[in-house]
Amino acid sequence: MAAHHKTAYVQGGLGRDGGRQILFFSGDGSSAKGTSEKKEKVKSLWEELIQYGESDYYPFHMPGHKRLPEEDALPPHKSFLSPLYKCDITEIEGFDNLHDAGGLLLSLQQKSAGVYHAEQSFFLINGSTCGILSAVSSIARDDKKILVARNCHKSVYNAIRINRLQAEYLWPGRIEDFDIQGEITAEQIEKHLSGREDICGVVVTSPTYDGIVSDICEIAKVVHGHGIPLVVDEAHGAHFVLSKKAPRSAVECGADIVINSVHKTLPSLTQTGLLHVQGSIIDRERLRDCLSVYQSSSPSYLLMASIDRCIDFILEQGPERYDRLLDLRARIDERAKRLSCIRIMPAGERRDPGKLVLSVNGTEMTGQELYRTLYDKYHLQMEMGAPSYALGILTVMDAKEGVERLLDALENIDGRLSVSSEGNEKEKDIYCGRPAASGLSIYEALCREREWIRPEEAAGRISGGFLYFYPPGIPVLVPGEIIDGELVRKMKRIRKRKEYLTGISREGKICVLKKA
Repeated sequence: MAAHHKTAYVQGGLGRDGGRQILFFSGDGSSAKGTSEKKEKVKSLWEELIQYGESDYYPFHMPGHKRLPEEDALPPHKSFLSPLYKCDITEIEGFDNLHDAGGLLLSLQQKSAGVYHAEQSFFLINGSTCGILSAVSSIARDDKKILVARNCHKSVYNAIRINRLQAEYLWPGRIEDFDIQGEITAEQIEKHLSGREDICGVVVTSPTYDGIVSDICEIAKVVHGHGIPLVVDEAHGAHFVLSKKAPRSAVECGADIVINSVHKTLPSLTQTGLLHVQGSIIDRERLRDCLSVYQSSSPSYLLMASIDRCIDFILEQGPERYDRLLDLRARIDERAKRLSCIRIMPAGERRDPGKLVLSVNGTEMTGQELYRTLYDKYHLQMEMGAPSYALGILTVMDAKEGVERLLDALENIDGRLSVSSEGNEKEKDIYCGRPAASGLSIYEALCREREWIRPEEAAGRISGGFLYFYPPGIPVLVPGEIIDGELVRKMKRIRKRKEYLTGISREGKICVLKKA
């Protein structure tokens, strides 16, 4: 029988109804309801740090820089780092403890939960990676398998490895026109779960690295119908709560655990994130324990202050900033009509308008060449170059001037391109293949004796390591899978183009299991 699942739609500072009500939740998940007008204002961590840095308290505690009392000790960094040193502290009096929050940090995490419509939220200072490791570890069971989207980040696979799980994969569809992976559907998941009792949970990524959003509301209904939890890696969708015009967030759709990288698409320092939890399926005590394992025992207060300031930014400017993003995106889509050869994937339903897929499919140029040309000639740093497209990220902090520079550069490049029959046969995405399983789990494969051989000798052998491009960190091949001839041919072409595929050594060899 399916376990009861409580779906909570929490009205936050930017709720779908347009209200300004915030629900604060206690550490055990119970709510403390109030309004922004009636409830005492929550202190800001960054303001508290600045005030403390300017005080006369002398630190006989970590960290070792002692807030840099001798300002000439590190002269090359004086102008840049000195203000940061003054605010860089550890768990001292009045500043709470992230791993046992009961004061300031608890109230800030409750504020975050209100904004993200969650029952409970946790600060992540080791990136979304530690949130994903914690989420998967909290739902793992010794005698169960886990169902995961194949286009998940490598941290999901590391969690599978650490917990010695056997994985089953959901293969995303494809958007052939732009040679990218598509969404995961509720129907796919139902087919895997129907009649099964050996699956401990489902993990999907939405939005994808390329901005494709799956229907998490329908997926959540299917998963909960089987009485198991749904974990959504929404690292690239932290901005979805800014506006009713954005795709609906995974928390609002009823996912049990959702991980956001606030640094990816919002104004927060690199390595900052949030983990949200709701419903009755998740063992929250176990989840908290996992977070204490995977998060640093010396969390950075500068990073936590960055998260806090980001939450304030959402409350103060969210809808207005998202409208600005949409205006910039509309400008991009309008000027894209002038392009003859380069195609920009249009914004649309269940697509993140902040992802710019710049396709050169059908031309003599590769995605990596477009990436390199934009960098070398126009000083525009894109997110990634793939075989047939380059990827850019547009956020609520982008300036019109930067967008115009990109559009001018694309028009100049486009004017020198032409449609090429050779380009039409450009190598498809390396993620097209579906490696066969050997029956070994990732953990089991990594415990076997391994050796490094040349790719041309690898067909039919069992992989002894991960193989992936970084970014995006999505495995092409995982330990325990059988290497086929098509993948060998793709690896050779990648080496010929002098692209770096993580998992191939500098000597051009690949890791496989030794033959028995």
